[in-house]
Amino acid sequence: MLNVYLYAKRVAIATFIVLLIVTGVYLLGKHAYFFLLAFAAILLAVLFCGITDWLTDKLHLKRGLSLLLAVLLFFGSIVAAFWLVAPTVSEQVQEMRQTIPKAVTQVQDWLTQYGWGQKLVEKVPDDMSKAMPNQDALLSKVSGVFSSTLSFLADFFIVIITALFLASSPSLYTSGFVKLFPVRNRSRMMQVLGKSYTTLKLWLVGMLSAMAIVGVSAAIGYTSIGLPMAFALALIAFFLAFIPNIGPWVAGVPAVLVGLTVSPQMALYAVLVYGGIQMVESYVLTPLIFQKTVDLPPALLLFFQVLLGILQGGLGLLLAAPILAVLIVWVNELYVKDVLEAKPLNASEEELTLTSGAKV
Repeated sequence: MLNVYLYAKRVAIATFIVLLIVTGVYLLGKHAYFFLLAFAAILLAVLFCGITDWLTDKLHLKRGLSLLLAVLLFFGSIVAAFWLVAPTVSEQVQEMRQTIPKAVTQVQDWLTQYGWGQKLVEKVPDDMSKAMPNQDALLSKVSGVFSSTLSFLADFFIVIITALFLASSPSLYTSGFVKLFPVRNRSRMMQVLGKSYTTLKLWLVGMLSAMAIVGVSAAIGYTSIGLPMAFALALIAFFLAFIPNIGPWVAGVPAVLVGLTVSPQMALYAVLVYGGIQMVESYVLTPLIFQKTVDLPPALLLFFQVLLGILQGGLGLLLAAPILAVLIVWVNELYVKDVLEAKPLNASEEELTLTSGAKV
């Protein structure tokens, strides 16, 4: 009778796990954008909590006041930076809108010197006005952009408000999440959540540090070689550095195109400067900055970025790295350590445990 009970219980547990996985995959497929927004709010809440904990430890303030100062410090820094660099960057961006098409034309002229390049250029229409939509289509696109902008702003405010709620009472939400698991597993789940929080916090600190170093280095390097619109290009490098593997190399394309409008030598200098920054960032800064946090395998990260990018576009690509960092922590803690490397029980101990649980 005991063997039948054990077998039935194991089958029920396995069935429940399979149904849970299928339900999770279905929900992720149908409502992935919602889960990405929720994770973005969690990531921002981790940033707020990290700053709050630091202020509480250094200034010995109450948590509520420290959180208020953390939020003011975060948004105040963004507003101050925007106020300082916005006029210069705005002018350079307007200039870049005229410079980039000229650079593209120069690239097309260079390509026409080669047979394969000539075939490639022929596919681009000479009269770009033919490629422009008609008035009705243009109005439709404008209304679509307007609605997309409103949707983005609404999502942005939802993420901020949710992050503030999470950061104000993190124990309330972590305790509620842990209560979804059996009593014997709650302490372990709390440990995993704590490790996930530490991993995300260290990842954010490392990523923001790397972004700042790349942006400042690009501004200094571009200015030193006399590249036009150096600050705007450095700002692009700063933001795209948040997307590992893909973003940094995409940020180098505008610098090369702007350099081509001056001379081929300037484009070469831009390649050397930005390539040098990326080599130092990849082989020196990244190992030093991320040595205490989870190590993301480059090939796995690139695959995960492509997957989320295909499924959810820019938001998926933006959040791929932190999501993968948390997934690695959960797999390592809950599967590798607790299942594969767990000390096995002998048959008598297992039956005794299950029988005791059944009687309760």
